[in-house]
Amino acid sequence: QSILNAYGVRCCVSGINVPSLLVASHIKPWRDFPGDRLNPRNGLCLSRLHDAAFDSGLIALDEEFRVVLSKRLRSHFPQPALEQSFVPFEGKPIHLPLKLAEPDAGFLAFHRKNIFHE
Repeated sequence: QSILNAYGVRCCVSGINVPSLLVASHIKPWRDFPGDRLNPRNGLCLSRLHDAAFDSGLIALDEEFRVVLSKRLRSHFPQPALEQSFVPFEGKPIHLPLKLAEPDAGFLAFHRKNIFHE
């Protein structure tokens, strides 16, 4: 709940503000990094769709906190609903948290290297 509150109960990618559609997503996977589970800098507030895409490596955040789409995601285009959910946010910075420190750059680099499918 603290992650959702830090982001103003809005998806940091899309701005969706329906609480039941939001999750506190972990940058470094929960199962593999127990020491970082409660680190607020390991969290992002994402819609369930963007969380699934992030966790499966279909999207990432670059060094400037901008959304990057993978080639694997793009391989499913054209598909209007899918494109509408991701293309408008490509290259745009996420909404950073209002109440906590920004996401950890090292954690985001880990995600890009180990989870993201360029």
